[in-house]
Formats: sequence, structure tokens, C-alpha cells
Amino acid sequence: MIPRFSLARPGSLEEAFADFDRSGGDAAYLAGGTELLQVMKMGLGQFGTLIDLKGIAELRGIARLVSGVLRIGATTTHREIERSAIVAGHTPGLASVEARIANVRVRNTGTLGGNLAFAEPHSDPATFLLACSASVVLAGPAGRRELGIADFVLGPLFTAREPNEIVVEVLVPAAAPDEGRAYDRIAFFERPAASIAVRLKVADGSISTATVAVGSLTETPIVVAEAGALLGGAPIHGVGFDMAVSAAAVALGGVDAVADLNGSADFKRHLAGVLLRRATGAAMLEAIGNA
Repeated sequence: MIPRFSLARPGSLEEAFADFDRSGGDAAYLAGGTELLQVMKMGLGQFGTLIDLKGIAELRGIARLVSGVLRIGATTTHREIERSAIVAGHTPGLASVEARIANVRVRNTGTLGGNLAFAEPHSDPATFLLACSASVVLAGPAGRRELGIADFVLGPLFTAREPNEIVVEVLVPAAAPDEGRAYDRIAFFERPAASIAVRLKVADGSISTATVAVGSLTETPIVVAEAGALLGGAPIHGVGFDMAVSAAAVALGGVDAVADLNGSADFKRHLAGVLLRRATGAAMLEAIGNA
């Protein structure tokens, strides 16, 4: 049973900030509500006022900016991102990530901004967006600021967002012509047991640079620098490619994984190694196609 609360429906960011002030801080911003309402129903959190952000036009929509950056409003739903032609043309990997989140009911309600702000350790988008060097824009009474995913997601269910700040948008840089980005995961339940995102560039028949991010192993998604370094310089096929991927998979063994219902730390690291080969191959194919 969800405790009683007041519901505010502001039409602008300024009205939302005013609603928060009037609550005396006993308020939470509501985007999709798929996570927040569950927390309240389970008695793990209680707020006197919920401030529904869905009526604020500035927080909605998907656009490719003149700079080439993909801009996704915070209250844009997973389903909208999954089905967006703009997203498919700019970052097809993100559309694929969104299509695998939970189920259609959740995707029709849950939002990207809400997902990132909740900082659930098994978040699909956070891992992929970390590898893509994406950022989150926050707005508060004192102004706006932009943070990379690593600086925004600080711990399980903990971000750098101040209580009165609102996630406004997510910004995803455009891929370079020779770049590919891919994500893969293994899930036994609704959320992934392990996930991998790979971003790489190819040049002259080799992987020139690579970034490897892992999710669901640790309390926050992290970049495994050693794994990315081992992929760099590898040929795009043959024995050299296999050796580089195997070495990078071994490097994942150094991740301080957390055991949970999905399995032991060693098992989850093993899953990550399997996923690394899949994601690297997919990213490489995209990079070759974009070269």
C-alpha cells in the first residue's frame, strides 16, 4: 500500500522548483514512476509530495542537434527511444538497449532520465551510455550543470543530483565515421546479471582504440581501462583478434564483482568475458560499416 501523498503537476521547471520549496524538502520528482512508486509501495521511501514532471515540455523529445549530439529529454520513455528513427540513425545501439529493458509495460511508462536518476546497479542504459561518453544535464534553482555518466552515478541508488535538481536531458555524442558501439547482456531475471558495452574505432585493418564498460558486476557501471587497452591495436580478424579478446576477457577477472541472486562474483566475471567477445564483434562490424 502506498502512503498518502500530494501530487503537484507543474508546467515548467520554475514551477517544479517552487513546488519542491513549498514541500519543505519532503518531495520527490516523478518521471515514469516505475522505480519510485515501487520503493514507496515497499515502504523503503516516503514523500509527502510527488512532483509529476511529465507536463514540462522541455523535458520531452528526441533531437539531433546541429553539433551532431543526440539530445534525449529526461521524460522520454524507453519505448519512444526504442522506436525513434532519430535514435536508430544516430546511435542504433541505444535503440537496441532500450528494446531489451524489462517488458513493454515498463518501457511504455519508464523514462531514460528516471532510470539514470534512480541509479539501479543493473541499469542497461547507464552502462552503454558510459561507454559512449554520454552526459546528463541537471537543472536546479541555482542553474544548470552537465556531468558525465561516471560523475553522475556515484553508487547504488545514489547520484550527484541534489534533492531539488531535475535531470533535464541526456546528451550522446555522435559516433566518428570509423567508430562502432555495441552492448550485450545476460539476464536470468528481468534485470541483467552481467552486461558489457564496447566502443571502438578501426583503422588500417586494426582496432585503433577501444573502451570497455561493464555493468551489473559492480555497484555502478565502470570502465575497465585494461580491457580496452588490450583490444587496442588488435587486427580486426584472425588469430590476433582472438588473442586480444581473450586477453581483454582475462582482464575482466580483476573487476571487484559483487555476488547476488544471479551468481557468485567469479561466475559473473565469466559471463562478462563471454559478453565481451559478442559486444566487441558487434561494435567492430558497425565500425567497419561506418568507415
